[in-house]
Amino acid sequence: MTEKNNPLPLQTVPREREPAFAVMSRLASMGAVSAVDFGQDIGLPFAEILKGEPSGLKEFSQMIGHSESTFWDWTPKGIGAAKRSIQGHEFPVRPLLTSQVRGCPSCLKEDIASSALPPHRSMIFRSHWLIHHVSLCLRHERELVVLWKNAAQTQRYDTAAQFRLIADCVMSEGFKHEVRDPTDFEIWFDQRLAGQPHTATWLDDQPLHAASVFCRLLGTSRLKLEGVKPSQVAPESEWGCYQMGFEIARHGEQAIHKELQKLSRLAEPRLGPKAVFPMLYDRLSQDYIADVDFAPYREILAQHLLESWPLQPGDYVLGMPVKERILHSVRTAAEETGVDIRRLRTMLEASGLIDRKLPDNWAVFDAEAARSLLASLVTFMSAKEFYDALNIGRSQFYLLAEDGVLQPSLSDTSTKHVWDPRDGRAFVDRLLNSAETIQQAQHGWETIAKCAQRLKLRPAEIIHAIWDGQIQRVARNVQFSGYASVHVYHDEVSQILAQDMPSAMSMELFAKTVGLGNPVHMHRLVRNGHVSSTEMRNPRTKAMQKFIAPKDAAAFYDRFATLRMLSKAKGTSWQSLSSKLRGAGVIPFSPDHVDYGNIFLRQEAEAALAD
Repeated sequence: MTEKNNPLPLQTVPREREPAFAVMSRLASMGAVSAVDFGQDIGLPFAEILKGEPSGLKEFSQMIGHSESTFWDWTPKGIGAAKRSIQGHEFPVRPLLTSQVRGCPSCLKEDIASSALPPHRSMIFRSHWLIHHVSLCLRHERELVVLWKNAAQTQRYDTAAQFRLIADCVMSEGFKHEVRDPTDFEIWFDQRLAGQPHTATWLDDQPLHAASVFCRLLGTSRLKLEGVKPSQVAPESEWGCYQMGFEIARHGEQAIHKELQKLSRLAEPRLGPKAVFPMLYDRLSQDYIADVDFAPYREILAQHLLESWPLQPGDYVLGMPVKERILHSVRTAAEETGVDIRRLRTMLEASGLIDRKLPDNWAVFDAEAARSLLASLVTFMSAKEFYDALNIGRSQFYLLAEDGVLQPSLSDTSTKHVWDPRDGRAFVDRLLNSAETIQQAQHGWETIAKCAQRLKLRPAEIIHAIWDGQIQRVARNVQFSGYASVHVYHDEVSQILAQDMPSAMSMELFAKTVGLGNPVHMHRLVRNGHVSSTEMRNPRTKAMQKFIAPKDAAAFYDRFATLRMLSKAKGTSWQSLSSKLRGAGVIPFSPDHVDYGNIFLRQEAEAALAD
């Protein structure tokens, strides 16, 4: 075995953009051994070089007689378990080190032509081929192709050994490829990655990976302007989405805001931002909610929503529930006041509160500033006008009125116009406080009217259970407006209010209600004695089974907290709370390393989140 600190008799010169693991593989091929065996021979495991451990890279550079800076920048270096750094830019490891290895066959063929060595020792692996944002070789203007696939990492990145297998295909130009011109995004990305001079853009101040992802998400949203669905874009054509987003984002926040407004006009506000830019909104509100690199883009989208959308209680802004209305549109103000929409628009235009060029759905104005004006315009309604405006069925309305849930604002009067539309709006808003948003009714979601009818209940019973906190799962269906948009989860209502069901919840339903996710976690908590349960006979199956009775639920709430429970209590998004808990060192409840899901000891969580 060669002594670690002595220069190796087998030496080579690292090439441009070549990572350390590829250099080590070339050295191994000189001795006709694998990179793994070569690493064992020299006392430096190949896996350590693949991880980009600084100590291993330093030791390896000394062995081959070169300074570590020779290949330091272009070798993916480990930053924790989830990221790698290339040229000082951080990228997530999962899309970076996939089972597929891509490259440019034209570059490899040039390597062979310019060397007297055997083909597999002549070909050079370039580090930027690893990055999933890169899909084109700028030198040859041809798209990268999959050179080989291998699930075993140490075999996959033993590049010289893999080159031996594809050498004939490279020399005979057997790889199919597409030729196209590089986009502005691709040129900008490569120049930033390599630290080369380039045309200045607003994105230059943002981390490269986050900027690239935002360009792709914005570009995917812009497909709507061309009448193209994201599902119609093949993975090999995603380069077009990067470019479509880059040509807007490069110019800065104002240009992005303008494009978001253009996209918003293509849909109705009641459908929510997910209907306008689903991937962009989902990623920024969920996947990247706690990633500081994406903070500028979250702020831009949040600002756009708060300044352009007539949001109401039941809506969310990047995971944060809307508690009160900030902006009215002409349409929402007409619905709330009962004023004819054409008359209201005329008065708002005369007051200079709205943009004359915008349609009723998007002509927004400050709700607080216009409060007195709108109050002076309120038109009391007849019962029919009232239940039509709130989208309540006639029979449902009279049931709610009989039970005192809805009451006229005027009494002892001969007029039939006694119903205040503002009371109706407040009634719906109260039901939707902290509700989730659904795009359509499925998987057990029903309107209050239908659920009450199926269970032979009065709708008022369900409504009071919502207000009392007994019923936790409430949603706003964006396909409907007013009362008809309020949906409840049938199984939960059935367990709590139906006469033929036990007063307890099944463990599956209780897990969903508290936001625990996978019911397996609740069964595990009960089985291991952390949560109490009550054995009862199921009235439908007649079998004995474990339920979560009220006393069991009370004990659970006293000891534990889930992200959904904390989100409702704090009035903020579960994503931001999750980030705060991690930052405070609070980890999910997991004695003996058993997985119980995202559940926390209440005392620890509340102490970490205390103001």
